Amino acid sequence: MELTELLILVILSIFQSIFGIGLLVFGTPTFLILGYDFIEVLNILLPFSISISLLQILFSKNNDKKFTSSLIIYCVPALLISLIIMIQYQYSINFILLTSITIIIFSIINLSNFKNFIINNSNIRMNASLIILGIIHGLTNLGGSLLTLISTNINNSKDSIRHNIALGYFLLGTVQLIFINISGPSIDLKSINYLYLPIICFFIAKTIYEKITSEHFSTTLNIIVLIYGIIIFLNNIT
Repeated sequence: MELTELLILVILSIFQSIFGIGLLVFGTPTFLILGYDFIEVLNILLPFSISISLLQILFSKNNDKKFTSSLIIYCVPALLISLIIMIQYQYSINFILLTSITIIIFSIINLSNFKNFIINNSNIRMNASLIILGIIHGLTNLGGSLLTLISTNINNSKDSIRHNIALGYFLLGTVQLIFINISGPSIDLKSINYLYLPIICFFIAKTIYEKITSEHFSTTLNIIVLIYGIIIFLNNIT
């Protein structure tokens, strides 16, 4: 792996260690622009993302068993269906355009009061949101935007938000990684040899995370994601 790719992975690993998302939301369109195909991007990013998410879960004091069971029951089956569709039509989909639009839409929703209408703590809306999350994540690798929206509606605490995002990313990422390498022609996990990097980044980022207040946590995250989504979208259509 080249130095540029490793530098991108380190920066995004630090960001994800702070906010819970980053490697997939930013890394997916970035590596697509660099010329990697979608399956290659998954094999590069998922081991890093899974490692950081696992560390965040292990170091978290939160434990939402209801959310965990809901992810398994509603989100994972939808993810598997969308992964089958993605693998079947991967060469016909403009993933850069699709990912940028996904980022923009859900970042705007996350920053608006409209999010309270779309998702609340009612079981029907929450379960429907988890099904949609599975579909979006399987097709774009960008379920993190919706996962953030769901997590911020469960609890406003930054610890709870990050824990639920990490839990979702760990579960979805593990399923993705296993599925694409069982379904694909070969296993080529380019980033396995560098898994010490996300571990180092996680502990470096702990100090920064502790200085961010819960009040600004979600807003800061969604503004950054929205700006990046717009940049990728404009780059794709010009």
